Amino acid sequence: MKTKQSIIYVMRHIDIGGHIDIPYKKVGITGAGNATLDSRLQQISNTKSPIKAQCVAAWEYRDAKKLEDALHLLLEDSRVEGEWFYDKEDSLVTRMHPIMELIGAKEIQIKESDDVYTKSIMQKEDKAREQSEHILLGEMIGLFNNSLRSSSRKAGPTFFGAKQELTYYVAARKSGNHNLSIGRSKNIYMELSKFLESKGFDVEQGKKGTAIIFGKTSKIIVEIIEMIEDEF
Repeated sequence: MKTKQSIIYVMRHIDIGGHIDIPYKKVGITGAGNATLDSRLQQISNTKSPIKAQCVAAWEYRDAKKLEDALHLLLEDSRVEGEWFYDKEDSLVTRMHPIMELIGAKEIQIKESDDVYTKSIMQKEDKAREQSEHILLGEMIGLFNNSLRSSSRKAGPTFFGAKQELTYYVAARKSGNHNLSIGRSKNIYMELSKFLESKGFDVEQGKKGTAIIFGKTSKIIVEIIEMIEDEF
């Protein structure tokens, strides 16, 4: 009897020379028989080539095939070829997390690559992201009418509102349309969401119960923060 595949993974290709940004992700499954996640990665990336495969996320689920089919349908508009999807914003894994949590899929911790070239690329990407977020932080600070305490954290530019005692986390996106997560808003979510919706903004509740607004420019995010601090 064939073992049911129980692992769904997200994989990308990286140019170990650092010359090409490859904006594609593969959403696939493994786990049948001896096809472990590690062996699947090696199978895809076993040739001597400057383009290597890297697994960026994986989950265990009782029927990975059905889950894969559902995700492929959800991502159909960004399908490039087969199981590969266009991920310009590098946000696919972030978007998948709430779905996986909702259905009870168990996240698998991805082992850090031992490949020196892959490590080098990841370090370069981290530095580039930190620099970009530092620039965004400075840009947003300059847009505020009233100064707020701020810091640059792993989650991105962060602002602290003294009036409402809320924390504003900005998840930067390459397109310039960023996400705003409002920390400490769980207990006031209903009131805050009604207030923001009355101002014309769609609000969603994150997995920790906090308010989130998706896809806004830095200028609009500053306006939202000031609106909450001054009027809510």
